[in-house]
Amino acid sequence: VFFVAVCCSSVSTQFVVPPAVHVKAAAYPHWAHHHWVWLDHGGSGQEDCLNLTKSYHAHNITVGAVDIDSTWETGFNNFIVNTDRYPNASAMVEEFHSMGVRVIFWITNMIDEDSSNYKEGYDNGYYIRNILGKQGKVKWWHGKGSMIDYTNPQALAWWHKQMDNMLNIGIDGWKCDGTDPYILEFVEPKNYNGTSIQWHEYSDMYYGDFFDYTREKLGNDRLIMSRPVDGYGPLFVRFSPKRVMVSGWVGDQDDTFDGLKDALKRYFQSAWDGYANFGSDIGGYRNPMKPRQAELFIRWAQVGAFSPLMENGGGGEHRPWMVDPSRAEKITDIYRTFVNIHYSLNPYLLTVGSQALENGTSSIHPLARHESFMDKVIDDFNPDSYCYKLGDRILVAPVLDNGTFADVKFPDDGGNWTFYFDTSASYKGNGQRLKMHIPLHQMAVFVLDGKILTLNVSHPTPGFPTNPRAITAYVVRPDPSGDTTEVRTNDYSSSNGVGHELKYFSTDKGFRLESSAHPTTSVSWILVDVNEPIELERLRSVADVEYNSSTRTLHVHVVDNTRGSSLDVNFN
Repeated sequence: VFFVAVCCSSVSTQFVVPPAVHVKAAAYPHWAHHHWVWLDHGGSGQEDCLNLTKSYHAHNITVGAVDIDSTWETGFNNFIVNTDRYPNASAMVEEFHSMGVRVIFWITNMIDEDSSNYKEGYDNGYYIRNILGKQGKVKWWHGKGSMIDYTNPQALAWWHKQMDNMLNIGIDGWKCDGTDPYILEFVEPKNYNGTSIQWHEYSDMYYGDFFDYTREKLGNDRLIMSRPVDGYGPLFVRFSPKRVMVSGWVGDQDDTFDGLKDALKRYFQSAWDGYANFGSDIGGYRNPMKPRQAELFIRWAQVGAFSPLMENGGGGEHRPWMVDPSRAEKITDIYRTFVNIHYSLNPYLLTVGSQALENGTSSIHPLARHESFMDKVIDDFNPDSYCYKLGDRILVAPVLDNGTFADVKFPDDGGNWTFYFDTSASYKGNGQRLKMHIPLHQMAVFVLDGKILTLNVSHPTPGFPTNPRAITAYVVRPDPSGDTTEVRTNDYSSSNGVGHELKYFSTDKGFRLESSAHPTTSVSWILVDVNEPIELERLRSVADVEYNSSTRTLHVHVVDNTRGSSLDVNFN
């Protein structure tokens, strides 16, 4: 009653299910979806930044990247490391890499007039000119300076030579802060030959050059962090070109629940404008509350876990075990759980994010009514819902106050949505709204029934067996219509960009589970709310199988997927 075709011979070249050669490689590096941390202004420097990561590790919290914030240079922005604060930046980068942590450095396009490189640039005419035709100067939050002229080939070569000072020590990218709007102070900005430059034309050159030149020098596993859309008073402002938006953040917010709402408003405007991947500073960047509320911190961390980018840093205390020392263990445990959940979503996020980047869309899909930038000016943009879909098969409903209730709006899509933390609870996708009790250690997150959610459970995650070398195909209440999905991988990884195609479909007696051949990764299927298959022992002869009768969950792990696999799971 079981048909199982799993070819395990190392000699045979015949595939059970051929490799998914039609699946493109991921459009950007996988660590864009890791857990990032940072210290405001880098703390006291090199030792503090290293100790921050080590302290997370000591609390068994995985860190994938660290941002070395402003003040690492001897001057803004001369690319010369301040050795009083960072005695050996090259050794620091190597040590981070030895811990499996990527390193990006804060930077902008602005060169301060008291910086060591300013005079050379000024004397050679390397800066953007103002309405008077003179190289313009503006005051900004780190001093007074001028903006590099990216259209001037000689200026660009000069700029790149200075960038090489950091690229040569193997950094992984840049956090490009939002100084580009200052070009508006030049009234009619012009380049070196007198041609007018528009604001967003300049923005595209600024962010695009850091993105492109870094990847040209060091490879396509590098990236930049920059703003998609941010808000200033009654206005939302576009910053980066969409093609670089693999790990953006939506600017600076207060450490309040209103600040969390402000971050989500920027999520929505960024999504509606077609930016692919972004997140926000967990707990808020600014710190007027002093100290930061533990409930706010956790609720924001939960949003971060179910965002393309999960990053934590800014003003005040952001270390989970220090936010509320009286509840250090509880807060740290909850935070760790959501970091692990975020890591488990990496294959899904990388695939959804790559598709969004290629299609000019977003990984985030707000359920609120679409409001344009002008609508925002008119009514101050108060969304009718703060719920959003992450991709097409996860629904997120943040808790937005100090209580334990979430206002959940379900899509009017005709589907069924199952609570992530209790698969016995399923809700109709008929546009209904519910007030749901959500304790602090949970979040109102729902998975669309019948669809394959691709996971990599590399860290302990509630409800899932840990298997770091497997793609987990998670399906709640398999549907007779079946489903097919792809999984993107990076072309610089051991898989060489070879992706997966996973599908299931109904048969006369149950379901067939198929996975394309893959050279490095095995496949696990988890089917939720299904009956126990018949002749279970026969299936166990070709795969690791476990059925939990209390949760009605079937786990089938195909150990060798190098030739692909096709398994019939029969229920009658």
